[in-house]
Amino acid sequence: MMVKKASFEEFLVERGLLTHDQTEGVREERARTGVSLEQTIAALGFVPEEKVYQMLAEFLGLTYMRASTHPIDRELIKEVPARFVTHYNFVPVEVHDGILRVAVCDPQDTHLLDELRLVLKRRVDPVVSSPTEITKAITRYYGIGAETVERILSEAETEGRTVVLDEHPAEDLGDVSLDPSMIKFVNQIVVEAIRSGATDIHIEPFERDLRVRYRIDGVLHEASIPPTVREFHAAIVSRIKIMADLDIAEKRLPQDGKIRVNLGTDEYDLRVSVLPTPHGETVNIRILSRSSMFLSLERLGLSKRDLGLFEQLIERPHGIILVTGPTGSGKTTTLYASLSKLNSIDRKIITIEDPIEYQLAGITQMQVLPKIGFDFARGLRSMLRHDPDIMLVGEIRDYETAEAAIRSALTGHLVFSTLHTNDAAGAITRLTDMGVEPFLLSSTIIACIAQRLIRVICPQCRTPYTPSDEAFTSVGADPDQWRDHQFYRGTGCDACRDTGFRGRQAIFEILPFWSKIRKLTVDRAPANVIKEEAQSLGMRTLLQDGWERIISGATTFEEVLKVARESEFLAEVERAET
Repeated sequence: MMVKKASFEEFLVERGLLTHDQTEGVREERARTGVSLEQTIAALGFVPEEKVYQMLAEFLGLTYMRASTHPIDRELIKEVPARFVTHYNFVPVEVHDGILRVAVCDPQDTHLLDELRLVLKRRVDPVVSSPTEITKAITRYYGIGAETVERILSEAETEGRTVVLDEHPAEDLGDVSLDPSMIKFVNQIVVEAIRSGATDIHIEPFERDLRVRYRIDGVLHEASIPPTVREFHAAIVSRIKIMADLDIAEKRLPQDGKIRVNLGTDEYDLRVSVLPTPHGETVNIRILSRSSMFLSLERLGLSKRDLGLFEQLIERPHGIILVTGPTGSGKTTTLYASLSKLNSIDRKIITIEDPIEYQLAGITQMQVLPKIGFDFARGLRSMLRHDPDIMLVGEIRDYETAEAAIRSALTGHLVFSTLHTNDAAGAITRLTDMGVEPFLLSSTIIACIAQRLIRVICPQCRTPYTPSDEAFTSVGADPDQWRDHQFYRGTGCDACRDTGFRGRQAIFEILPFWSKIRKLTVDRAPANVIKEEAQSLGMRTLLQDGWERIISGATTFEEVLKVARESEFLAEVERAET
């Protein structure tokens, strides 16, 4: 039963949430935009959105419900079609005494409630939820693009058309791949991924279902999609191939492509990779934001001490700086930030990459083309004829590339590159294993830098706690010394998808080539001896740098141990094998 009061604005003023001056601003903005009172108040930032709708529920004598977290019976979801839910913007939440309770954001819209009673053919009572909560609930329970998929199926049924399945590739799609509804559905998958902060989209077909997963902060999360979407797998892949300018008829060979998209004012590059499997083609889309990629060195997460050291190293006139770590550890971001710092009118910078991830203004970039024999080594040799000051080689994979990079450094060039090793000291042994003479390494390498990405505690659910003694000893810290220090962890919330983490930053292990390190290199000392000597000279390991992030409240013990312990273990295995 709704309780009638003077006005919702006056109610908020009485509760101390709005001032009389703010109500004037609300009326003016509402007159200009024509949106509802509640949306206007939230949009102007006078009251948080959820609080607005909680107060609206109290004002009307109704129940407020967080629709996205309320458990909803799957049978009820099946009863209420997605096209109704998305058209009227509501969520069916439960049936009580034969009455269907629906979450709406405007329970005073009697016309809407009457229409729902008419189309659903049952008694309906409203509960209040915010627009954001309703959108999240629709995505969670109906899946991304559920209304689009439902419409395609409905149209196909009406027209007597059958949907082409992957088991019949010879009947390839035809106009289905160009159906505006399918275009919209693929766009919805990409938009949801971007808004979730994902770095990758994985579209994976299996015998009876299709799985879509997003990689967010380095961890895979399954996206909610309608179960019937398996029938449209071929159409989805064909649409992505068209966008990436790939061959839609070729289903037996891997293909790679690139898509450039806009979302609002932001630009994104999507790197597409398609692989054949027994159940159809699997697609990976790497999302690269043009705006967030251009980080400065200051924003990489380097400590003040390491930032100063890093800036000194990259200002050297010639030599080699190596950044090491596994795929996805942020090496390219670090290299691009370094080049951005050095990029000036009096420096010529040339790169050769595989692939070029971002276009850097003022820098000449090349991409390797193995099919025609244009590899890193050949590109490096060609660069020298253009008189560069600074060169970037995407990766040193073999002796030929390493030898060309060393020759470039010996002739007065500053060379940046990456190497797949598990710690900084391991880069030296990896290069000697390739056949590079140790005396050449000692005279050209400026520094080896290992890095990893760690997740950052979500600021929305960041909570103080007391770690166990075992947590301290696992990172080599004395529990008694740090007993009174405040440590944090995330408890999980909507903002971080209940993970307790939101965003990532890098931890570093910077090994400058001091004279003692150069001597050990010439003497072919094993990596563990070089690492121990470097630590005695002041190098901080990944674990030690991670400990600094724990102390600062940026991350947790578990997160640092996950990457740093793995790094040390793999480095030991690598040394044992060599």
